[in-house]
Amino acid sequence: MQEQQKGCSYYCQRCSMFIPVLFVLALIGWSYYAFMIAYGGRIEDLATRVLVSILYHVILILFLWSYMMAIFTQPGRPPPQYYLTEDEHMNMRATDRGREVLQSVSARVTVQERTTTGAMRYCDICKCMKPDRAHHCSMCMQCVLKMDHHCPWVGNCVGFTNYKYFVLFLAYTCLYTLFITLCCIPYITNVWRHRSDDPLNFHVLIMFLISLVFFLTVFGLFSFHIYLLIHNKTTFESSRAPCFRGGFADSKHYDLGGFENFKQVFGDSPYLWVLPVFSSKGNGCEYDTRAYTNARTDVPARTP
Repeated sequence: MQEQQKGCSYYCQRCSMFIPVLFVLALIGWSYYAFMIAYGGRIEDLATRVLVSILYHVILILFLWSYMMAIFTQPGRPPPQYYLTEDEHMNMRATDRGREVLQSVSARVTVQERTTTGAMRYCDICKCMKPDRAHHCSMCMQCVLKMDHHCPWVGNCVGFTNYKYFVLFLAYTCLYTLFITLCCIPYITNVWRHRSDDPLNFHVLIMFLISLVFFLTVFGLFSFHIYLLIHNKTTFESSRAPCFRGGFADSKHYDLGGFENFKQVFGDSPYLWVLPVFSSKGNGCEYDTRAYTNARTDVPARTP
């Protein structure tokens, strides 16, 4: 039903969201020419040229692989059991028994989080109970599991299934731009000090400046998400702590400790940590919490 309600304006909006993505891909394509042709052709030593080329292509492949996975991986939707049936939705709308209907739906799902008033979290647009840590994205017009934010640079929501890819995308963006910046410094320095008869190449200079600016900018964002990662928080939760029964907010409810929080997203296998393949723990609806039971919230703790 939700799919039928999406009109032409929705799909036009979805297409327009890929404009920043196309810009990034065009910039990457130009940087490839600038590095491999404009800069690489000026490396006189063959062994150095081959080594730089190999390292560059390894970083580029991981960078593009992570980027594509962040773009094309669905961030995750609530399972079917979280959605109200037509009868349940009509019963909820036709009477003032909405709370009772939601209580009956909650019997078939596991939900701990509540609104600030202590009510069940329900999405009237998607007609579903929101799983823990899920939020509705007005851009994607759907509820997203463990929603972090909607990122225009990937044209997609960042959620449970693609958060690892997004973090790796930020990491490899920093590595890619830092690698280019460090490679260009000796060349630009030699030309600037007149140690080389070769005039300063325009593409190399612009590539150096853009890479430096992108590194400094993206590194700040990457550092913020590392902080979120080791504290097991989303961007939503960093600004507003999740609420539980009684309207009680707990900002550290999902904090299992730094390394365990890291493994919640990247998994147990170190061999998969650097690769953009899915290895996150859990199902996106139920999450391990700190090993305690808060009497004010009446939330039973789930240990890893």
